[in-house]
Amino acid sequence: MTETFPYPIFEAARVAFLEALQDHPNTRKTYASGLSLFECFLQERGYGGGQDSRARLSVDAFDDDLLEAFYRWLTSREYSKFSVRTYVAGVSAFLTYLLSHDQLPPTFSMEKAKAKLRRPMKRTPYPVPIPDPELPRIIEYYDKLPLPEGNTRRDHLEQLRLLRSRAIVHTLYASAGRIAEVAALDRKDVANGRRSEALITGKGDKQRFIYLTPEAQQAIAAYVAARQDTFQPLFISHARDYGSRLSKVSMWATVKRAAKTLGMEVTPHDFRHFRARQMLDEGAPLEAIQDILGHADISTTRRVYAQYSKPSIREIFTRATLSPDEALQKHQQRQREEAKRARRGR
Repeated sequence: MTETFPYPIFEAARVAFLEALQDHPNTRKTYASGLSLFECFLQERGYGGGQDSRARLSVDAFDDDLLEAFYRWLTSREYSKFSVRTYVAGVSAFLTYLLSHDQLPPTFSMEKAKAKLRRPMKRTPYPVPIPDPELPRIIEYYDKLPLPEGNTRRDHLEQLRLLRSRAIVHTLYASAGRIAEVAALDRKDVANGRRSEALITGKGDKQRFIYLTPEAQQAIAAYVAARQDTFQPLFISHARDYGSRLSKVSMWATVKRAAKTLGMEVTPHDFRHFRARQMLDEGAPLEAIQDILGHADISTTRRVYAQYSKPSIREIFTRATLSPDEALQKHQQRQREEAKRARRGR
């Protein structure tokens, strides 16, 4: 009797792996995105016998070249270097999961797969982010657009979309939050605009507060009041899927639409970088910015934004530097003060 190795079909393996991550929702979402791309890669490359159906896509043809090939496939499609690293990490975790459950071919070597991956994949330093200094024009753009007039349903939907756009860009600016964090907000988190802070679960499933400016609160309150509904997501779709949580893609489009009109290159993440630089320039300590941005380690804050702090550091350096004459005078002054204290103590 021939022994049959229990190679699972791709979909069953994917579902089982993601279910194992249910206690880590943000990681689960990121890895799910990576596995969706991995699936496309497998189908294009003919893994599993070249079957096009997810239900028949097997893992029995996985080999040691898989991670390197997936990395090159992503790179050829011009994903950012950091997106590539994230998606490859997700697939690597998926393969490790399969290996630990004896669901990969005996010939598959995770050690060899990672070794081959290291050849093209070098550690890439985080680039110094340089957001457009005129980024606030994005907010100004939506604030100055007149609300559509009229009483038809179409007019009302256009009014809601503009109010939503205003609330989105104000919230991105005020909170310096990641787009996923802003998209995940519920009305109760901000009390329909009455709260100036909200407790969120961010990257790495870490909880922290994000803060809202009065302008952001007003924009949120105006949007929610105009909706006149009971849907709980703060930002919702006003299209055919009315009431569903607005996607990150739609939020991205909101920013890009204004940027294109203004002839600018701005992404939602640029709001985060802009605010970090602004706070540094205004003298905020790195430790505070670390908390606001939700970085687990201050070295991340320092590595990413150290370039921004150079003008502030130069200003501190100038204030704290004495000329040789001033230094000598200060030393002599201290000596005189010490002598006076000594005489008083006799």
